[in-house]
Amino acid sequence: MMLAISGLGVFYSYSQTPIYESTASFVVNPTLRVNDTGDMLYSLDTLASRTTLATTYANILSSRTTVETAAAALGVSPALMEDYTVSAVVLPDSNIIQLTVDGPSPTLAADLANKIGKIGEQKVRNLQEIYELRLVDTAIPNDEPISPNHPIDITLSVMVGIAGGLAFITLREILAQTLEQPYQPVTATKQPAIPVSPLDPISAPPVSGNGKSTETKKTTPKGQDAATTDA
Repeated sequence: MMLAISGLGVFYSYSQTPIYESTASFVVNPTLRVNDTGDMLYSLDTLASRTTLATTYANILSSRTTVETAAAALGVSPALMEDYTVSAVVLPDSNIIQLTVDGPSPTLAADLANKIGKIGEQKVRNLQEIYELRLVDTAIPNDEPISPNHPIDITLSVMVGIAGGLAFITLREILAQTLEQPYQPVTATKQPAIPVSPLDPISAPPVSGNGKSTETKKTTPKGQDAATTDA
């Protein structure tokens, strides 16, 4: 039982398509066209107080039009792009944007990140001339997949296999003990006889020797009878 579950977990882990991740980073910064020191300090102060600007630029990098333009420039079909995900986030307490591309090919993931970055830089440059996106780190292919994680999958499979094996052994012992108990048929309980009270000897008629009951008839004197009639 344990080996079967563990084997299924290992098979599932190694049957999944590896996913690779490539990242590129950019900084939101005043453009080099701002030459005056006062204007530069004002731009930096405004940038520090307006974090929504970096969030807006991150949304431009991960937008559908930017990703589709980069894929078309690399000759990647829309069907193939369904296997890739693009995200851009602003790192905490900074103006650094991290662009991440995940997909089954480490090389294509890195190429997409770099191309998306270049197209995003051009889009931001066309919006205004005060702030720009500037490349900090170029995306490079990463040969180590981020998923599946085989060590974690194997560990979880072994743990589930042990738990399943223990549960199976416990259930088997309970069933075995239940089947080994002798069968005890259910017997009907004899009800006690209800006592019957004897007949009251005063109210019961006497019985003669031949089995017939004898009743004493009350006789009335003839004279009393005639007197009753005359009355």
